[in-house]
Amino acid sequence: MSHSSRSPRTRLVVLGLTAVLGTLAACGVGSPGEQYSMPKAATSLQAPSPQSSAEMESLNTTAHLPVYWLAETDGTVSLYREFVEIQGAADPIADSIGYMLSHKPQDPRYFSAWRPSATVGASVSPDNVITVDLSEKAFGSKLDKGLAERTIAQLVYTATAAASNAGILTEGLQPSVRILVDGVSGYNAFGQIPLDHNFVRDTKLAAALWVIDPQFGRTTKSGQVTFHGVSAAFSGGEYWEITSRDPAKASDAVVASGDLHTGGQSLDQDEFSFTYVLSPGEYTFSVWGVDAATGKHAGTETKDFTVSK
Repeated sequence: MSHSSRSPRTRLVVLGLTAVLGTLAACGVGSPGEQYSMPKAATSLQAPSPQSSAEMESLNTTAHLPVYWLAETDGTVSLYREFVEIQGAADPIADSIGYMLSHKPQDPRYFSAWRPSATVGASVSPDNVITVDLSEKAFGSKLDKGLAERTIAQLVYTATAAASNAGILTEGLQPSVRILVDGVSGYNAFGQIPLDHNFVRDTKLAAALWVIDPQFGRTTKSGQVTFHGVSAAFSGGEYWEITSRDPAKASDAVVASGDLHTGGQSLDQDEFSFTYVLSPGEYTFSVWGVDAATGKHAGTETKDFTVSK
């Protein structure tokens, strides 16, 4: 992390091209006098956006609610999703947003610049306008415009995902999000984004590739393990790999690898799903695209998980 003097009371924190969550955790997201910025040095790789990222989440009857986070990949910051279990959840939109504001993501690579809100209000109109009401404290972090845009998009994606996941949206109408601050519209979020209009999902900000299952840190039973996610089409193709993690060995052992195939029966065109038989142990599932012009990996996503007996 680099610091440059802005004034006696303000420091500029530029997000580097390493794991951004570690950077933010080290400095403390939203610490007084700190401003967080997009990476200055972007790579030449232009990752595509998956079409499925624009589609609403399917109805889910389990206790798991969708929450979006940010992560740095290929010199930019994109949106990623996790499903979290919230005990006693009564209001899916408010509960998902409340979790996003006050909890850490399961994957340590993900991060959020939001602060907890004293209250979270949420309602949905018949024309799919989701109104979210937060306290001003939630906007306490100092962000540049790029991170502010992505942080608002994180809220928009989480609110619309929670509503769709709960089956409370009117079919056929694009949902939008109206953001109030202490009951009033027009607030200038993070000093960068006027909240004077309704927001919709910006598909350009969604990650080009992400893993839905297994989630980071999860434990699954031995046998057929499902690997599920969303990927855009990269110019040099998309690939996957499963490695076995053994602390006693110097390097991880490749268990299986292959081309990543999207689409097919009951899947969206940018969705992948397959199974592989694994014995008990510690594993990492990795997926990535390849930029044909450079041969470099792009959009890399990894998940550590455990297989039990």
